[in-house]
Amino acid sequence: MHHDAPIMGHPGVQKTYDLVKREYMWPGMRKFIVQYVKGCAACQTSKVNTHPIKPGLIPIQHSGDTRPFRTITMDYITDLPESDGFNAVQVVVDHDVSKAAVFSPCTKNITAEGAMDILQRDVYRRFGLPAKVISDRGPQFISKAFKELHNSLGIETALSTAYHPQTDGETERVNQELDLALRLYCANNPENWAKLLPQFEFAHNQRTHSVTGKSPFELLYGFQPEAAGTVRTTPKHPSTEQRLQSLREARENTIAAHAQAAAAMSRRLPAAQVPLKLGDKVLLDTKNLRLPYVSRKLIPKRVGPFTIVKVLGPVTFKLKLPEKWKIHPVFHAALLTPYHTTKEHGPDYVRPPPIPTPESTEGAEWEVEAILSHRTRGTQKQYLVAWKGWPASENSWEPERHLKNAQSILRNYKKRHKLS
Repeated sequence: MHHDAPIMGHPGVQKTYDLVKREYMWPGMRKFIVQYVKGCAACQTSKVNTHPIKPGLIPIQHSGDTRPFRTITMDYITDLPESDGFNAVQVVVDHDVSKAAVFSPCTKNITAEGAMDILQRDVYRRFGLPAKVISDRGPQFISKAFKELHNSLGIETALSTAYHPQTDGETERVNQELDLALRLYCANNPENWAKLLPQFEFAHNQRTHSVTGKSPFELLYGFQPEAAGTVRTTPKHPSTEQRLQSLREARENTIAAHAQAAAAMSRRLPAAQVPLKLGDKVLLDTKNLRLPYVSRKLIPKRVGPFTIVKVLGPVTFKLKLPEKWKIHPVFHAALLTPYHTTKEHGPDYVRPPPIPTPESTEGAEWEVEAILSHRTRGTQKQYLVAWKGWPASENSWEPERHLKNAQSILRNYKKRHKLS
């Protein structure tokens, strides 16, 4: 009553304690209230998380191969103004050796076949086949055709954790660099960015990288190509054998540089202990979920609880999601919050028993709590229903004929949204 009732508004521990002590007092009251509020599902799903899980960054391990473009990362910069028929950029980065980037203009809706064509034209023909491709979870990369082609070529595909691109931080940094170049040089003539893309690629590849201490060009070719507008100097050409030996040594040094950079990252950002294990129940952050609510402002901050069914790494977990959710069930720990059930509050989000109604002819019925949205499928209108006592993950689309025992809620919804 002093916490759950609408007139109270689910206050925090201290405010609930202050409300209760106006009328009651008993030994251990504060401890009881702390546990009661901790176990409140409504608070866990809707309030701002003031103690989120903040695991340390997990650097992608170096493969040990000193050949460039054997491990590559891929990503896209999209929603650019149209330029020569393109509105996106495919970004490929040599992860292990040179840190060189390849920028290819494309379209936002590029298919798996289109992505493969660009890889063959701009990457494979110049550097050969990679052993591993690290990418995000765009439709290009999770398509059956993309996977089958890579499998046939012996290429390992590593997909970034759902909704958390830090698995592929290398490409993210290059994306930020390219974003800046586009803003600086294309703001006044946005239709020209596709023509300038080769210059942006050259600019990236001639810069000294903070990890390797050399430019990507030096690690690819053994020398720094001359850039337009630079001072011409008399070149010193070492013998071919000397240049090859120097190049081998430089590439081998990148392995040590990677290890040093990873160690420095660990010292600078010590990994926090992730308090999650197999079988735990967790809430999932909704910021990346496209939930069909009328107002984004009213969407719960977290949904669940869901059970961890597999621990895939230090910060990645597989959840048991509802079958109707067509999303990848692997998530980064930063999107998960431990779900608490306490004996003081009692179990929460337990399905209530069916509400018997004399008009029920199709089996058990459940009480409608609210109608959240609507859509049209064919000639039939459907409504998104929140069921009383069920978590948001159990919301379902129902035809109007299933709402015959919730006519008052349906009428009010139609009136608010001016539906006939």
